[in-house]
Amino acid sequence: MRSSTNFTPRLPQSLLFIGAPGSGKTTFALQLPKVGLIDCDDNLGGPVRYLRAQNKSPNFKYDTPLRDASDKPISRELQFTQVCKILDEMIADPEVETIVIDSLSSLIEILFTHTLHIQKKPISPDIKAADKKFEYEDWAAFGNILRKLIFGLKSCGKRFIITAHVKVDQDELTKVLYRFINCPGAVKDYISGWFEEAWEFYIFTQGTPPNEKAIRKIRTVPDARSVNLGLKTSAGLPSTLDADATFILNALSK
Repeated sequence: MRSSTNFTPRLPQSLLFIGAPGSGKTTFALQLPKVGLIDCDDNLGGPVRYLRAQNKSPNFKYDTPLRDASDKPISRELQFTQVCKILDEMIADPEVETIVIDSLSSLIEILFTHTLHIQKKPISPDIKAADKKFEYEDWAAFGNILRKLIFGLKSCGKRFIITAHVKVDQDELTKVLYRFINCPGAVKDYISGWFEEAWEFYIFTQGTPPNEKAIRKIRTVPDARSVNLGLKTSAGLPSTLDADATFILNALSK
């Protein structure tokens, strides 16, 4: 058994970045130390172009579960196997310090297919036809695999990040719009609890054309409409701050 007298708080090792597409989640993640990114979205061009336009040249490693080394498509039922293979490589790579999965939404789609595959349910190769609808045992298997994946990464000894999109639902009585993590079933209600840090990224414009400027922000404490996101900061960051990777890394190091 370990004694509290020997406990030294460490930098956060598990982070959930939540926000709408284009809010800066991936852009921020690419500026962290020694990134290895799994590009499930197949949408890495925008963040890299933005950083280069800002005279920042992120140095990172990446791979995608959607295509093999010859750039040929990987069949849907084998894409999660490819995710696991890439993760094993990044965990073993001494040049990778921060593992990023981009994004939860696309990972879920890959997991849906994998779940049907291991449950020996039919997967339609026809894009005009829907796959078999999930049944109770499928949801249980899906949740189990996602949980094992995240907790396996928590114990791998490296920092890891998952980016997640938001969806907006309206309360039927009050008509107030609330933001939720875009994740099916009950998982969306507790997935933030699996991470040390859960931040919401958002962007707004300031000024008028042609002097309009995009302002990128991070929220670590929920407001009235983001209360369902499970935002938190174990590192004691301010409730709202600029999405400045250098500043936040310095703050986390104190």
